[in-house]
Amino acid sequence: MKIGILDEHPEWSKRLIAELEGRGLEVERIDHSAHAFDPRDRRRRWDVVVNRTSPSSHRRGHGRVLFYAEPLLAHLEAIGVPVINPVAAWRFEKSKALQVQLFERLGVRYPRTVIANGAGPVRRASREIRFPALVKPNVGGSGALIERIETPAELDARADSLDFGPDGVALLQEYIEPRDGAIVRVEVLDGHMLYAIRIVRRADQFNLCPADLCQAPAPDALAACPVDAAPVLEITRHDPPREAVEQAIALTRAASIDVGGVEYLVGAADGRIYVYDVNATSNFVADAPRVLGFDPFPAFADVIVRAAGRAARAAA
Repeated sequence: MKIGILDEHPEWSKRLIAELEGRGLEVERIDHSAHAFDPRDRRRRWDVVVNRTSPSSHRRGHGRVLFYAEPLLAHLEAIGVPVINPVAAWRFEKSKALQVQLFERLGVRYPRTVIANGAGPVRRASREIRFPALVKPNVGGSGALIERIETPAELDARADSLDFGPDGVALLQEYIEPRDGAIVRVEVLDGHMLYAIRIVRRADQFNLCPADLCQAPAPDALAACPVDAAPVLEITRHDPPREAVEQAIALTRAASIDVGGVEYLVGAADGRIYVYDVNATSNFVADAPRVLGFDPFPAFADVIVRAAGRAARAAA
């Protein structure tokens, strides 16, 4: 049984690989920041591939991964290699615009949002949105490039200088003040809630990755998510309401996400749940045994092993 881990970050998958190798499994890390494949090659080199591609790759000098991952994943699926978080999941992972359309389609409450291509349309979108507002790049990752704008006049003055990310598409989104400055991330694994955590942030903090691997991002550096970075967030285990859990499961299912997180906040003004982000890359919370009372990686490994086992039996 051979397992491929698709990940351009040199640190992110070490804990998962250690868990799998500790079970005596053969694991290969596939670094697709420098990679090639032949569409004529139909050999199945892995019993399962775990897709851990992240939109934040462009913040580490690996921007090509954003575009290379899709044909590579499509090729793996076409030759019959099972992929955990397949190409359909990657499309939602890398596009906040597609996520918003998914929220709308499933009837999930989310902050009012306009999707705009370029500075001019962003300015015009200010007529539709209440301020303060957030400008978010369509392709983000770890809160990168999100800007809070207080007034339409400020947006008009700054629009030409804002960085809309790799594809130049932006989301102008009403800012919903979260109750107690907190958001909740519901982690879903194989169609069930694995755990949920409550994250309290500073008002100017948009990098809400709960893993210690994801703090202090620095553009164009592999050290964008250093493992030795001190966590800057207050994180506690949380018991979300049934509505939030059901929405998280429905969203990940609709987005073909096998393992990932859905983030929401409770509005300070109205007490309602607002979903605002879907993530298909899970590094899990730092110091999980202390925060959660258990280690989530064995459960993740169980899902991978079951998928690989099914594939191996089918090929026999």
